[in-house]
Amino acid sequence: MDRPSVLLAVTDDLEVYRPALKIAGFDVFEPGAEAHAPTLAIIDCDLDPERFAQVRAALRASGGAPTLLLLGDRLPELGEAEMRDDIAVKPLPPDALVYRLQAMLIRAGRSLPAESGSWADEQAQTQTIGEGHVVSVFAPKGGVGKTTISVNLAVALREQTRSRVLLFDADVGVGNITAILDAPATMGLADLADSPPEEWTDAAFEHLTSTHAQSGLRVLTWGTDPGDSERVSVDLLLAALRWARSQHAWVIVDNHPGYADRTMAMLTLANEILLVVTPEMGSVRNSAQFLDLARQLGLADVTRVVVNRANHGISVADIGKALGMPVAATIVSNGPKAVIAANEGKPVITKFPKEKLATDLHQLARVVTRQPTQEAALTRRSWLPRFASRSSNA
Repeated sequence: MDRPSVLLAVTDDLEVYRPALKIAGFDVFEPGAEAHAPTLAIIDCDLDPERFAQVRAALRASGGAPTLLLLGDRLPELGEAEMRDDIAVKPLPPDALVYRLQAMLIRAGRSLPAESGSWADEQAQTQTIGEGHVVSVFAPKGGVGKTTISVNLAVALREQTRSRVLLFDADVGVGNITAILDAPATMGLADLADSPPEEWTDAAFEHLTSTHAQSGLRVLTWGTDPGDSERVSVDLLLAALRWARSQHAWVIVDNHPGYADRTMAMLTLANEILLVVTPEMGSVRNSAQFLDLARQLGLADVTRVVVNRANHGISVADIGKALGMPVAATIVSNGPKAVIAANEGKPVITKFPKEKLATDLHQLARVVTRQPTQEAALTRRSWLPRFASRSSNA
């Protein structure tokens, strides 16, 4: 399959994008060197105004292509055509640029770079984040116990492995894991949102991280004020996950339900995805829709189904048949005990260690540790959703 081509019209300081694009499977060329119309275009708005206009005119003459405008110090006059372009604010890390281009390809109905050939081999061997194991807990429907599972899975992994474990609250705008876990988190990623990316350092993320005293679990939240949610960008979440993975053996990500680009970025970079389903028709139907999309885009191999409240409603066997995927773990329903533990800010597995609910949650942690999916995660395609919006803050 032909590699997608990218017209790269940037100032000298952005040449760092070129190697990242090549590793991701894109052919890169400069204005004036193209032999055919490009698949995508990247144009730096800080180019000389005359040069900017020339590049835009040449691109229109070649038939046009989906374009990402990089906004910096200078804001050029944008016509009606430019207003339809994707926009990113500099500085934009190279890996974040790649994800934006992949999203543009998907929205344009184009295939991502092929997963064979020398460029794919190089991409598979080049990780953009560290070596820790990232588990994204996800459900396309709210109210299925996703956060309770995330908290208890993280604590169980900490108890079983004695490794450095981070619980990452990426349910931006809604989630607040510190509401059910007594961890002294007074700051979150929203406190970094107004800082430039060069200040998103290891020390900054470390400063935002708190520790659950009883278990030693480390906790990083997006924030607590829903009014701050739009300020937490995809790029900031990616930087936080990069740091988290480089500093921890295990990272458990509690995700927002739905398909916004922030959630999809977290799913894309996960070593495995735990799809939480409850035995009711609405949850099963929504989960089946997600799995259909995951199969199209290469995420099915790293997705495992977890049935919560498994002792009520549709049978586990029927859920597996409906989803076309075996159930990896089940967790019984025990609402009263879960509520009591949450109200006290304690994990179920430590508040009620002898309950079947606690046993099932510990078993889920064993499923995660004994069946690594690292190889599948490295060889699948990286993607962002076709539903991604024009900004990083959708």
